[in-house]
Amino acid sequence: MTKYLFPVLVLLLFSCTQKEETVDFSDLAPNSSYKEHKDDTAKAVLTNERPEQSTFLRIVDTLFADSRWVKWDTLLFPDRFGPKTQEKWFAVGSADSLVLLKYEFNDSLKTTNAFFNWIDCFGPKCKSYAIGGNIRIPQRNGLIFVGEKQLIIVEGNKKIDEKVIRSILHKDPKKEKWIYVVTVPKSGKTVWKRVEKGEDKPIIREDENS
Repeated sequence: MTKYLFPVLVLLLFSCTQKEETVDFSDLAPNSSYKEHKDDTAKAVLTNERPEQSTFLRIVDTLFADSRWVKWDTLLFPDRFGPKTQEKWFAVGSADSLVLLKYEFNDSLKTTNAFFNWIDCFGPKCKSYAIGGNIRIPQRNGLIFVGEKQLIIVEGNKKIDEKVIRSILHKDPKKEKWIYVVTVPKSGKTVWKRVEKGEDKPIIREDENS
């Protein structure tokens, strides 16, 4: 299982299409240390803090039923924008490890403000990245959902089934709406799109932000 633990320490990399850099959790959590993240993932091997209620329960149970849960309390960049509620978890199983993050805001303006500020001043060097740019998580896959009031991130070693996760988050496809869905593969081009009433609408312009 050890080989699945270290990659959990790497979250999201936002980059322009022509430029790629790596960012680890310490870049997103300025008040924490690398050791804290390593301790959290090791803790998941020994304990299980599985919640009674969570947006991620069905996702983890469907994709990685044998996972152990550990809550992650470290401050991340979106925490600075006053989310109404938040969930931050590691789920570590025999086949993979997942990072699961959810922020809920009072309205769409606060949600998009948090998202745009995140990518406009990303990491300790406050670098700016464009909507539609190529995202890279070294040796990892990821999904980012930006909704009217929610910012959800799922990251793992294996390929993440977007359709399964979307069907869990929205039982009625006709009501499914996302401002952005960002699919991050280990290799190849990051895919950006909108979803309106269950219909995918690709985003191909890097400067599209409205």
